[in-house]
Amino acid sequence: MRQWLFLLATVWVPGIALSQALQDINYSYLYQADAPFRFRMAPVRTAEGWYISYSLQVREGSAADYQVQWELREDLRDKEGTELHGDSTISVETSGQSHVAGTIHIPATVKGVLNARVIHIARKQVWYFPLPLREDYPVELAVEHDGQPLWDKYLVEGDMFSVGQPQGTFIVSLYTDDFPPAGPPFSEALARVPAVIRPDSTFRITSGQPQRLSASGLYLVQRDTASEKGVAFRVYADYPKYTKLENLVDPLTYVCTRQEIERLKNSRGDKRQFDRTVLNITGNSERAKNFMRSYFRRVEEANEFFGSYKEGWKTDRGMVYIILGRPTEVFRFEDREVWNYDTSHFKGTLSFARSSTLFDPDNYVLVRHKKYTTDWYEVIDLWRNSRF
Repeated sequence: MRQWLFLLATVWVPGIALSQALQDINYSYLYQADAPFRFRMAPVRTAEGWYISYSLQVREGSAADYQVQWELREDLRDKEGTELHGDSTISVETSGQSHVAGTIHIPATVKGVLNARVIHIARKQVWYFPLPLREDYPVELAVEHDGQPLWDKYLVEGDMFSVGQPQGTFIVSLYTDDFPPAGPPFSEALARVPAVIRPDSTFRITSGQPQRLSASGLYLVQRDTASEKGVAFRVYADYPKYTKLENLVDPLTYVCTRQEIERLKNSRGDKRQFDRTVLNITGNSERAKNFMRSYFRRVEEANEFFGSYKEGWKTDRGMVYIILGRPTEVFRFEDREVWNYDTSHFKGTLSFARSSTLFDPDNYVLVRHKKYTTDWYEVIDLWRNSRF
């Protein structure tokens, strides 16, 4: 199996140009809901080095249609990198008709960017997935679910989790804080989050010991609570697709007035009253159906793409994705992610500054500006009239 990955990591595919700076690539495919495959990495940084679990889950065709190639680059500006070979650095754990999964080991002395290239052989198409090897990366342990790395940042009530590595005893803290949704792009004041949040409860687990999760909230797994390292994930009863009426209210805050939100909350699970409020917003039943269907499809996708220490729809990128849709272009730099839109309803650029935290090392915050005010309200009006 290891020899097979050696071929994946070193073969050159004719007709594919691979000499391109990583910061010049359009990464909009990262937020493509109907992408032909899903590629994910779960990095852990220890004193010995990096251990990166990866998974290629193919949705169209077969895993045999794709190749995964690995390289190291000095930074995102480099146009070429150093290929990784199939020795002790790379190992394949599983492979099948629709998936490939394995691990990468990078020594602690290595700096730069680990880049995965996923190539569709017949189409001669390549996708890039860079991972900056940052010294301040706060994840030093691996959380697992059903024997697999925790690919997503959430679990469902009743799920089991465990710590896969390293060996030892760990402290798990549960926070039940209800973090606020993102403020609009033109807002001068950010949504307020307490400077200090305290856990509602804690418990201990040992590595390899499965633990059932019975309460919703934000969980933080650490070796030491005084440390600035750990792994955070959320547990939900209804997520990422909302099926309970009461969970549909809060995500509508981006397109509804305060009075409308209050009326929706006062419906208290009464579908008739809820539907009447939505009908008053959109004007007729057909537009109401289209509005709810389109809007909550975006909410579900935002939850999948941007899940963090709070629900994906509450994040800055989640809010923009829901209202404006998938960006035309996405560019990634060391300190920010830039979204360009060139659509019929919005033309412009939004920047998200990387703001790493213990609860989310890949957290991004929107750079807000008053210039977005008019365009934003115009798009909200389109939503309320179900003109998407």
